[in-house]
Order: sequence, then C-alpha cells, then structure tokens
Amino acid sequence: MDLTQSTPPSDKREALKWHNRRAIVEAAALLGLEHGISGFTVNDLAKEAGVSRRTIFNHFTGVEEAVQASFLDAMSGLYGQFQDSIGEQRFADLPTAYVRFAEVALELDVIGTVCEALVPFLPSPSQQTGTCSEADKPSSVPKQGSAELELLAVHSTDAAARKIVGLLHERVDTKDPFEAHLLAEYLITTITVSADRWFGRTHGELTQETRALWQELLQRGMNALGRGFAA
Repeated sequence: MDLTQSTPPSDKREALKWHNRRAIVEAAALLGLEHGISGFTVNDLAKEAGVSRRTIFNHFTGVEEAVQASFLDAMSGLYGQFQDSIGEQRFADLPTAYVRFAEVALELDVIGTVCEALVPFLPSPSQQTGTCSEADKPSSVPKQGSAELELLAVHSTDAAARKIVGLLHERVDTKDPFEAHLLAEYLITTITVSADRWFGRTHGELTQETRALWQELLQRGMNALGRGFAA
C-alpha cells in the first residue's frame, strides 16, 4: 500500500493505517516546526497525533524518522500538484511535453514548500513564520542533520524523476524511452540546482523579493534546458 497517496484506501484496515500515518506525519511536521527535530519526544508526538506510542512505532522507528517522512511527503505532495496541473493532457512529442512541464514547474510554489519542509532540520527553527526565514541561517543544506537531508533530497528527487518518467511514458505519443528518462532527470536537476543557488543567495529567507528571485532562477534554468529539448 502506498501510504503517501492523497486519499485513503478502500480497505478499512488499510484506511486506518493510512489515517494513523497521516496524523503522525502531520503532527511531526507541526512539532518539528515549533521545536526542531530534536525538541520533542515520542510521547509528545503521540499526544499531538492522537495515537498511542505503539502506533507511532508501528510506522516509524522514532521522532526523527517521522519528521523525515514529513519532508518526503511534502515533496511527494508537490509532485501530486504537478500531476493535477497536467491533468489528462496528452502530448505529441517530448518537446511539447517539456514546454508544458516547465510552465507547471514555474506555477507551483516549489520554494515555499521546500523551505517550510526544511524548518525542522534547521538549528533554530523559525517559530513565527513557518519558514527558514532568519537571515543568519546557513546556505543550501543546514549544518544540523546535513547528511540526513542530503539522503532525503536524493530519495525525493529520485522518486520524482521516476514519476515524471512514468508520466512521460503515459502521455507522450511519440517518445524515445532513453530521451524521456533524460528529460525527467534534467527537469529535476534544473529545479534542484535552482533551489541550491536560491538558498545560497537568500539563506532561506522567504520574502516577495526572494520569491521573485526564485522565479528568475528557475526561469533561467528552464530556458537553458529548453534550448536542448524545446522544438
């Protein structure tokens, strides 16, 4: 069963597991936002989620894994929004698909979602805004748990690339599987490199100006990519 799916399964037992996991992950994200990844206990998490300690351990090894799951779910949610925006649209070829995929990537609040998902991993979580907004935050990857974050980033980007490959195979009428895979990887890499550059220049501070910078960086990246894929 895919526990990260957006709707519960039809089977009652599996649906209960889905609801419990969702409650735990949402509680972990909230507590991580308020207290940081090491600022609360399993008991705190169980109370916030409205489940027992045993239920927590049925799904996760502890608090840290639950918070990590909240990060992965946030990234999975972004792909869900991406897929919803694409809808049932079909494409004649990869260049046409690229143009629409790039448009959707620019429409989504990628940087806001990523920034909020990073908050529990930061040394001093921003309790006021729910974002990594303090000017003295380290650039790119936070020092606390940086190895774990790098691994999470790899997992989330790999998963997104696989999903985009699948979407290209489903929706593009004429395609080369090799080139479809390349396009998916390049799309994800363009977003990742843009995000890394954005964090390096803004230290994760979300404002109207830094959001505009994100759009500029991602547009530049997509334009550069388009020169290779667009018709």
